[in-house]
Amino acid sequence: MVTLQAFQPLIDTVQGSLLLASPEDGRIYCANQLACILLACPQSDLLKCSIYDFLPDKNEAYNLCRELAGNNMIYNRGMQLSTSAGRTFEVQLSARRILLDQIPLLVCSFSDRTETKVLSQLLDFERQLVERSLNIVKTLKEEGGQSDDEDKLTGVVGMHRLMSSAHAETSRARRYGNSLSGLALELVNIPEMVPQEDDGSAYNHLIRLASSLCLQSSRDSDLVARRSANTFVILLPHTPIGGANEMGRRLIKSLRQLTFLYQGAEHQAAACVGISSLRSEESSPMPMLERLEEALTKAREGGANYIIKLP
Repeated sequence: MVTLQAFQPLIDTVQGSLLLASPEDGRIYCANQLACILLACPQSDLLKCSIYDFLPDKNEAYNLCRELAGNNMIYNRGMQLSTSAGRTFEVQLSARRILLDQIPLLVCSFSDRTETKVLSQLLDFERQLVERSLNIVKTLKEEGGQSDDEDKLTGVVGMHRLMSSAHAETSRARRYGNSLSGLALELVNIPEMVPQEDDGSAYNHLIRLASSLCLQSSRDSDLVARRSANTFVILLPHTPIGGANEMGRRLIKSLRQLTFLYQGAEHQAAACVGISSLRSEESSPMPMLERLEEALTKAREGGANYIIKLP
């Protein structure tokens, strides 16, 4: 076995777990460090064991021996191994009988599928998150139609600038532990736009009144953007969700005092509000904006004067 021990520095460089064992009884001659780690067994103890000791299903030992006798090789078989403490885990195992200086050997390599499965789940989650983020951006572009930094009708910023500010404020909030909230206000009884009247239409008049009210109710650090025809989004740095809720209540109360003429009759302005805030574990504004959209959808279903919060 002196010859086999000379292979120890070599097999320690192998990325996967590697064992050299007896084809007859599975007694382990050599093992690299990763195999010792995954089997939770010190190398000195591992060399006293058989590879078959780490099979939780003892019938599997018979199946492996029979398959190796017939094919001389097993490649990437999904199965279970157990650690020296009895914890089972999923592996991909390959094995082959070889002759080394006329000494028959069983070479076994295996990789932990648990880590691969977790990594796959993380990649799937990341892909889903990216898809949702892209859908939000797509929706904001389609509904708002605003790629400029400023909305021409109201003078508030466009969604392109708000998104840039949202990322910057999220980074600032994470760095200094500040709160960050978002508020979406949607007018629910907006009149039809009359293109012939253009700037003098009731539609444009109400939109301007609503944007002016949002600007008057916000602070210098806040950012008001027009998201779609009748929806405004307000980014609220240094503001917990309770402060955003209070602002939403004030906006709804003030809007109810606004009136506009449409088809010869006087109408009262009304709106619904969705609110969300950045969570401590979030490093991107996208999840908050996604909840903000969901909150506004629920508020829209409730109708005028509804406020829905999704922290």
